Amino acid sequence: MKAIIVDDEKHVREGLMLLADWSRFGIDTIMEAVDGNEAIKLIKEHRPEIIFTDMSMPKRDGISLLKWIHSSDLSSKTIVVSGYDDFDYMRNAICYKSFDYILKPIDPDILNETLEKAINEWKQQSPPVECQQEHDREMNVIQQIEQFLLESYNKDINLQEIADRFYLSREYISRKFKQEYQATITDFITNVRMNKAKELLQNPKLKIYEIAFQVGYQDEKYFSKVFKKTEGISPNEYRSMN
Repeated sequence: MKAIIVDDEKHVREGLMLLADWSRFGIDTIMEAVDGNEAIKLIKEHRPEIIFTDMSMPKRDGISLLKWIHSSDLSSKTIVVSGYDDFDYMRNAICYKSFDYILKPIDPDILNETLEKAINEWKQQSPPVECQQEHDREMNVIQQIEQFLLESYNKDINLQEIADRFYLSREYISRKFKQEYQATITDFITNVRMNKAKELLQNPKLKIYEIAFQVGYQDEKYFSKVFKKTEGISPNEYRSMN
């Protein structure tokens, strides 16, 4: 599941990140936005199940964001987090079907109790077709990650870079990727590199260090070590046999 925190104050976003027991509720992707405009862009792309939003923000405020969410086809549960016990804000939150209204400073117990109720209600109200659509979206992202790895195997790729690129947590990517491909991302990249290396070894004009560099290794000795570990023989032995 995914959530987004919309607030122009960084310390509030960080506070919510720390106080909410995300993993207990099955939320593995948490996005951040500083105003309603940025939030709408992320919500359209990722369709999070839970939306936390402040009311008073520059550019596009919380009321405008709630109005947009209400008029869209989203089944997301919106929780308003505001520093103002303001009747007009509360009236708009009720009018646009916000799930709840939490006041700052945030009480961790109230926050997690509200989050749990919102998720339970979302699960009860979400039809199977929407769950299937969510699964399809997840699979699409994993396939995009696979394509990125296939195109970037010769570069120095790390999990954090992938997480930042696809706006997902490292833990989520690792778990979903392994479920789909029965391999870690590291093992997947290594396998792609070794297959490419075996292709390049067919060319007798290429030196081993050149092949190592072309498949993403700066160190020829390390490349040879990885190759022997995965293939059972050294690059030179493989070349002589083919």
